[in-house]
Amino acid sequence: MKTKERILLGALDLFNTHAASEVTTNDIARDLKMSPGNLYFHYKNKEQIIRELFKRLAAETTEIWQPQTKLAKKNQQMQLIDFIDKNLELYWKYRFFHRELYTLRKKDPELSKLWRAHLKKLGRHMIILHKHWVRSGYMEPIKSKNELEFVGELLFVASNSFMQFFETVDRAPNQRTVEKAKRHIMRMLTPYLSGEIRATFEKYIQ
Repeated sequence: MKTKERILLGALDLFNTHAASEVTTNDIARDLKMSPGNLYFHYKNKEQIIRELFKRLAAETTEIWQPQTKLAKKNQQMQLIDFIDKNLELYWKYRFFHRELYTLRKKDPELSKLWRAHLKKLGRHMIILHKHWVRSGYMEPIKSKNELEFVGELLFVASNSFMQFFETVDRAPNQRTVEKAKRHIMRMLTPYLSGEIRATFEKYIQ
C-alpha cells in the first residue's frame, strides 16, 4: 500500500474514533509509526488530509447515485431501500465528517466550497430520481417546487446530522446508530410514498 493511502486510511480511522478536531498530524504519524516529516512530505497539514477524504466521500457517493439516475433516465426499476442502505453505509464509513460538519467547514473555506458543490450535484440527482419514483409508482407527485425542495433539504439535514445527535444519546456510535437513522429517514419519506413501497416502509418502521 502506498504511503499516501496509508495516511488517509489511518487518519480516517483516528478521526472516526476520536474526532478530527482532536487528532493532530503528529497523532496520525505516531499511529502509523512514521516520522512527522514523512507525513508532511505527502500532506502539508491536517486540512489537506480532510479535504482528500471528503473528495473520496463525494466520489463514492456519486458511485451510488449515478447508476440510479441512469436507471431513472431509462425508466428502469430501482430498489429504494437498498439505495438508502448504501448511502447510510457510506455515512458510517465517513462518520467523522458528518459528526463535525459545521466545525470542519468553518475552519476550512476550501472544504466548505467542496461541500456546497457536492450538495448542488446531489440536488440535481434527486430531482431526476423523484421523477422516476413517481413514474414507477413509488411516490406521490410533489408538484410544488417549494415542497420538493423542502423534502430534499429535510432528508439532507437528517442524514447529515444523525451521527451528531445519536452520539449524545448512545454511549458509543455503532451499526445500531445507522439502523436508527434508517428508520427515521424511512418515516420521513413514508407520507410521500404510494402503493406497495409505502406498505413495505410502514411494515419496516413498525
